[in-house]
Amino acid sequence: MFCCEHELHSIPDNPVFVILFLQMTNDALKRVELLAPGGDFLSVKAAILAGADAVFLGLGEFNARKRAVNITLKELQEICGIAGQRDVRIYLTLNILAVEREFQDLVALLNNAVEAGIDAVILQDYGLLHTIRRMHPSLEIHASTQMTTHNRGQLELLAKAGVSQVNLSRELSLGEIESISAEAHRLGLKVEVFIHGAYCVSFSGQCYMSGNLYENSANRGACVQPCRREYTRETRRIRPLNLKDNSVFSHAADLIAAGADSFKIEGRIKGYEYVFNTTSAWRDQLNRLASTDMPLLSDSRLEGVFNRSFSDNLIRGRLGTDSFTAESNDSSLKLMDSVVSYSADRKELSLQDGNSVKEGGQITIKTVDGDFICTGFLEKALSASVFRLRIDHVLKGRIQRGQQIWAQPLAAGGFQLAQSIENLTWHKEKLPLNYSLSGSSGTPLVLTASSGRKKASVSSEEPLAMAETRPTAPDAVRKQLSRLGDSPFFFNECDLSDLEEGLFIPVKLLNQMRRSVVALLDPGDSRHNAAVLPIIKSQMDPCSSGLALLLDDPALLADIPAGVNIKTLFHLPADPDVLNKVESLFMRHACLIPWFSSILIGEQFEAACQFLDRHPFVEIVTDNSGIAWYASERGIPWVAGPLLNGSNGYGLEFFQQHGAAGAFLSSELSEKQVSFTTVPEGMQIWSVLISPVLLMKTRHCIVRNCTFCGKEVMDSTCIPCCDKSVEIKDSQGNSILVVKKPGDYNALYRRNPVLNLHAQDGRPPGITLLDLRNPASQILEEIQLKELIELALQVLSPPDNLTELSGVELLLKKIPSLSRRIAGGLE
Repeated sequence: MFCCEHELHSIPDNPVFVILFLQMTNDALKRVELLAPGGDFLSVKAAILAGADAVFLGLGEFNARKRAVNITLKELQEICGIAGQRDVRIYLTLNILAVEREFQDLVALLNNAVEAGIDAVILQDYGLLHTIRRMHPSLEIHASTQMTTHNRGQLELLAKAGVSQVNLSRELSLGEIESISAEAHRLGLKVEVFIHGAYCVSFSGQCYMSGNLYENSANRGACVQPCRREYTRETRRIRPLNLKDNSVFSHAADLIAAGADSFKIEGRIKGYEYVFNTTSAWRDQLNRLASTDMPLLSDSRLEGVFNRSFSDNLIRGRLGTDSFTAESNDSSLKLMDSVVSYSADRKELSLQDGNSVKEGGQITIKTVDGDFICTGFLEKALSASVFRLRIDHVLKGRIQRGQQIWAQPLAAGGFQLAQSIENLTWHKEKLPLNYSLSGSSGTPLVLTASSGRKKASVSSEEPLAMAETRPTAPDAVRKQLSRLGDSPFFFNECDLSDLEEGLFIPVKLLNQMRRSVVALLDPGDSRHNAAVLPIIKSQMDPCSSGLALLLDDPALLADIPAGVNIKTLFHLPADPDVLNKVESLFMRHACLIPWFSSILIGEQFEAACQFLDRHPFVEIVTDNSGIAWYASERGIPWVAGPLLNGSNGYGLEFFQQHGAAGAFLSSELSEKQVSFTTVPEGMQIWSVLISPVLLMKTRHCIVRNCTFCGKEVMDSTCIPCCDKSVEIKDSQGNSILVVKKPGDYNALYRRNPVLNLHAQDGRPPGITLLDLRNPASQILEEIQLKELIELALQVLSPPDNLTELSGVELLLKKIPSLSRRIAGGLE
């Protein structure tokens, strides 16, 4: 063990817990995968040394952690070699939204990664899922947490699409994980859960705050973490979005009992010491469980590396104020020293003591009042108390005498860990290969080969027959199977106990089957090479166009002018009781089209499915992929909502092959990216002309964090009943509305709705939407709905450009609160 000595605390002697724990079988406990982060080469090796079963990493910039160093292709080849020798799996993260013009580069990157030997790829984008499944049918595909998976319908869709492992939404409670795990296992899917590290306050994949406010998309790995910042509520400075870190260490046995197959540690932007300590702590915990030792309540290794203090409230289903922290500082940092002087020219930092910090260590400098100055690395010790400082990021003030030096306490064995990481190299040794052969007269010959955890089987096309004169001898079988040439394997053993005696087995057949099964086990096999990007069959004639109106206030239905050819949609609440209250609207308005919410957990999803069953809808719109699956199974045409994040033609093709008649493209696409997106034949594109600007949707109560409502913890009345909203501002003066609608979760919006002009310029003709859901409905205080519809039709009327410009200018003049959308794009 290369970490410092650590203090361990056992679970209290609870008879009920002990009985439940002892009921768990060894087999159930041993199957769990420990999945560790690898943000750079050193961190990957640290994870392997610490006992990870698998490591997830990024290659280049196509992943959700652009701030991580990430791995080069050359490093990946060595990593896969080291991992293969130690029976560790390597997962490549491509968990971003991809624009269509990037697919050629993504194909090249993936081909190289597969040839290097990755075991699986982690995806968010439906287009990438659709494409990789066709290009590399034998490659494992895992669904990223960015796919926001939280109901059984989503599992059905992912299983149908060829996914084998699903990282669930982080917001689920233990009971919800148990329920969804049972459904996943029924479908042959493995369940992955986060067990340690930073939380996202938004539902993952549903956060647009960094992109819409600061032009750095979280769905592209460029999140600037606005949730960690200070905001102003009236005159008060608050951090209403800043969550504590996740740690469910004491719930390890509970999660296994609930059906989790893979335990995932967050932290690809953390260093190798963080990775080693968190992974080794969890390795020890899982080893204790596997040996039926009592699990531990805590481990000081977890508290001794970066953290914002810990919470297990989500898994406990306890959504309260103590899930948040007023500080974004690293709680593992301790006051170590103070500044004597700093020379910016020479980059030399002189300390009062110098013995409490180490060369190569990371430090944080603060004022005595706690104001942050900078983080940096002590690159070189120039004397006992003088170091060359490399400043990380931007100085927030001058480094001056008396300021405080904060760092993690020196870990005993730290140098030994660094040396062990350096010594972990790839020795290109061949791996042992074991065979088993089975078959009898009249049945096919089956050859199974295994090396470590990897296993593959092939069978003959023709049945076996008894030998007329000389049967094939066992030694002759073994001789042919041992001819492994320059493959990465050497022959170890061959089990012939299930092979009937007296058979004739042609040498040619044995050689063919040996080559086939070795090719399946060898990641450098030619089956992965030169995979070619498929071509989308694009539409020649655009589908019909028109105008649509989306509402969430029933009272506005009466204001829609008669005789106007316009589709009318109504956003359905997620809560089952509130959904029942609005159902009569669809009885009174036969042409009303339902729009399903992006988050439908547990009974919310079941209630939405039952709602669909009760109505003969000819069309629906859904932001939830589970409802998309359910509608498709019942032959109901559906439209992929904008929160399904369609960002390329391959994603549109995926939707279409699963029953979609139309789709929105992601609101994060720029005009140029929209124009370069191929629309599949028969697919109708929807776009938004006027809309609220969604920043995020969250299961936590942010309204309460901004203006306390008297509840420390959310209860059963919060989702169906609460209708509060507050306004906060960031340091740049952006006004943000925190809105809680009855029947739905907290959501954050920009203060003013927008006019999305670029969506009209870059897209093919289709359906154009006026999204007047709260808070965009505020514009009806400035303009009547009838006039708004007339101006929108004027904007859309071709081909007179002057008329179109006139419509736009009139909209902006009539609606002063309306702002033009700044065309960003998934850069």
